[in-house]
Amino acid sequence: MSDNSTTKEAVTCAIRHIGTGIYSSGKIKDFLIRKGYSETVAADAVKHLIDTGYIDDVRASRKVLASRSGKKQESRQYIYRRLLEAGIDPDCADDIAATLGSDDDTCLSLFEASFSYSAGDDLSGQEDDFIRLAQLRGYNIETAGRAFRMYLDSLK
Repeated sequence: MSDNSTTKEAVTCAIRHIGTGIYSSGKIKDFLIRKGYSETVAADAVKHLIDTGYIDDVRASRKVLASRSGKKQESRQYIYRRLLEAGIDPDCADDIAATLGSDDDTCLSLFEASFSYSAGDDLSGQEDDFIRLAQLRGYNIETAGRAFRMYLDSLK
């Protein structure tokens, strides 16, 4: 961090804002810019906060991922977009998205969390409901179809 007093002031402002919360680098940079700091000062302050551990985009990513599981499970692409919208650095978002399960597996998890059928239940005519839900969560129709067949197989 440069010895610029404005940058030090921006760091202090950001630390007060962060408190005990978890914020991404992008959100803090936007916050500082809204507070009137220049783009350069905000970027320098955020770099300092990352270097000192006040900001950790991996930890902020976990917060986003935790809210998108179970009945709220989304496709890898939707989650990636959600990470970027949360201000996560694109390189970090790429790394996080690469660790996610396959869309087939996560779509199956979505179905298991959202529907409670058991062996012997007649699911004829229900496939549209499954696919509609999957598409709302960012899965393509082919993935939803494969996950539906996997769901049927798991009931046997």
